[in-house]
Amino acid sequence: MGTSPPIHGKRTVFSASSVLEAIASELSAIKDADGLTDADLGAVLGRSEDQAAKYRTGLAEMGVVAFARAKREWNGRFTGALDSLCEQTRPGVHCDSSTLTAVLQAAARLAKALEDGEIKPEEVRDNRAELEAARDAIDSQLRKLVRSA
Repeated sequence: MGTSPPIHGKRTVFSASSVLEAIASELSAIKDADGLTDADLGAVLGRSEDQAAKYRTGLAEMGVVAFARAKREWNGRFTGALDSLCEQTRPGVHCDSSTLTAVLQAAARLAKALEDGEIKPEEVRDNRAELEAARDAIDSQLRKLVRSA
């Protein structure tokens, strides 16, 4: 019995190796672009030169403290490939036909919350799932501009 293809096309696989590869590729690009050594990378990450080299080549998993240091130092340059991988492989990624529904559901929730003149933090919290779904749908549309550039 075969498996049927996903409704929205083939997604990239989110695996441990794809995560390590995304981090490694960004660290390598940063190293090359900034003329850094593995010792320099290690200094930023708070790790040894050897450990930084393992991260840069995808041979080791990075802990959260080193990850946070890299994100603080290099921001999107460091997390760009990983962010993209997370977006591409996220379950329930919006297709064009569901974008308007997600946005209008969030708008309806906000309109209801605004009936008393203000949207309170607890109303945002109560409607968070719908708001985040709308944001994801809009971001999906905006990513088309990046891909077409």
